[in-house]
Amino acid sequence: MKNMKGIALSTIALFLIAIVSITVLISFVGINVPNALKEGYCSMVQGLAGFLPLPEAFKPSLPSFCKPSIAQNLVYIESSEPERISFEIASYVMACWEMTGKINVGQNTNCYEIVIKRIEGKVDENSVRSQLPGNYKQLMEWRAGEIITSKSIGIFYNSTSKLVVVV
Repeated sequence: MKNMKGIALSTIALFLIAIVSITVLISFVGINVPNALKEGYCSMVQGLAGFLPLPEAFKPSLPSFCKPSIAQNLVYIESSEPERISFEIASYVMACWEMTGKINVGQNTNCYEIVIKRIEGKVDENSVRSQLPGNYKQLMEWRAGEIITSKSIGIFYNSTSKLVVVV
């Protein structure tokens, strides 16, 4: 009976060593894991970190691509008035900054995709910038050109320039 306990404990120990070895191997290759596999990989690492009977200080940290990121939101602007569209774009620029730049997320983050259904006039950098209060005017980079027809634009945080970019 004593021999059976030894076999069971050694089997569990080998199993844990195998899991840790696989995790270490994958962590070296983890940066190159295709996007489709990242979610499964992150779930496995999170589960493994929760399963291991180790103090918090010794548990493996999650790779940066596993940390929760802000999901891109799809927004439709129903108004056709250029002033209202400028105001809404400016609002989403400020919201993106509050979610990313203000807390310094440290990575490029897609915040919003805005679909402008119709427009009667034009929206440009100056019209949007004029809707931004104070310091927010310096936090936006405009790459969308003039908006004169129905269009989809993106708003994302660029961690290198530390600006919210409108494309």
